Amino acid sequence: MFTKLPLRKRSKLLQWFFKEKIYPEAYFAYFNRLPNEIQVSWFRDDGMIMGKVNAGGKEFMTQGVNADDFIKMVNQSIVTAFNIPEDYYDIVNRTKTYFPKPSEKKLLDDRSVMNDSFGLVKNEQAFRPA
Repeated sequence: MFTKLPLRKRSKLLQWFFKEKIYPEAYFAYFNRLPNEIQVSWFRDDGMIMGKVNAGGKEFMTQGVNADDFIKMVNQSIVTAFNIPEDYYDIVNRTKTYFPKPSEKKLLDDRSVMNDSFGLVKNEQAFRPA
């Protein structure tokens, strides 16, 4: 029966059933609260990637097991540092707001590289209104 409902009604039903309402206006306000550019310097220590993040005048550390985990943790730490509410936390993280260039990600993946740094620019195209 659920699959026979129009897509719009299915979407509203799922949204109502699983989560509180997310307001696009609030999302964009939180998204615009995030800094436009960040700097990340990182090094390897006992198989972990440790990083120092400079974002919008704030400085903090994060770590990850591998390149993908490190990038995820950088994004999560920025969202946390800029007080994005939990309801909007997952959406901001899923948009991969800050993602390194392929050449920089390749260095993160290469275990022979012990340290490096890179700058990231906020991905404004990640969540455009339709």
